[in-house]
Amino acid sequence: MGNPFSAFAGGSRGWRAGKPDEHKNTPPHISPVNTKFTLHSRSSNSGSSSPDAIGSQNMFATLMDADESAGHKTYAEEMSTEEVRSLVKNMLTAYVETQNEATLVDSFEQLGETNYSTAVYQAVDNIMDRRPDQAEQATNGMAVLAKHNVVSEDLAIAALAEYSSQLEDLLLDVPHAFQYFGMLMAATHVQMSRVSEAMGELMTKVDMLKPPTMSIVFAYLKHMAKTNGEESTRINIEETEFDVSQFLCLDHRSETDIKRVLGLQDLLSLFPKYAQVD
Repeated sequence: MGNPFSAFAGGSRGWRAGKPDEHKNTPPHISPVNTKFTLHSRSSNSGSSSPDAIGSQNMFATLMDADESAGHKTYAEEMSTEEVRSLVKNMLTAYVETQNEATLVDSFEQLGETNYSTAVYQAVDNIMDRRPDQAEQATNGMAVLAKHNVVSEDLAIAALAEYSSQLEDLLLDVPHAFQYFGMLMAATHVQMSRVSEAMGELMTKVDMLKPPTMSIVFAYLKHMAKTNGEESTRINIEETEFDVSQFLCLDHRSETDIKRVLGLQDLLSLFPKYAQVD
């Protein structure tokens, strides 16, 4: 079987602390609505601490050559998690190096819809394993797939909700895990009315002093404002009646508390009603 990504075997997994994954045999069990979704498990952290030494031009050429020799192979049958993980890692690495949207879209589509749900989950997992600069670029790649309607909102929400149960355990190795997650929510066009759905079981932890949902929603809003513009984001918040308080600590949801925390995050301009609170 021709593999358009085989030239990039290996990669950057393991830039973090390199600990064995404690959760590889205990995947979460969330059944998304109207989306075919398989159960997944995280891989162990192994490999080099940086991506393969393939220049962007060579990577692009190799990807295209391999793709051509494979005859634009589309995988109609369901692949193993390991196969999808490897392909997704390599296509995201190629995008980070080349920023070529057409190649990314074509590469993802070749996986076949049967493997889309697994691929989106593995994309989230792969981005968590990247350095901050690469994570942002790879997240932009997911935005490309969403823009071209390859990754639907339902598909993204299902993957994010399933992955959410791992975030707290990742913090030791990935200090920016919550920020990455919020960026991914915005990049994959998760609407404000469905933000809580994408956070999955994390919504049950708002009784904590600093719940994960708070950091995630702030990252989400900042990325929305950065990509769509502050004014557009503010209008969206008003039109959807987005209730930011539901993501904050249960004991700190007074208007004064909300104003203070939004101010600390430089997000007060998105919520004029709280800016007016004395």
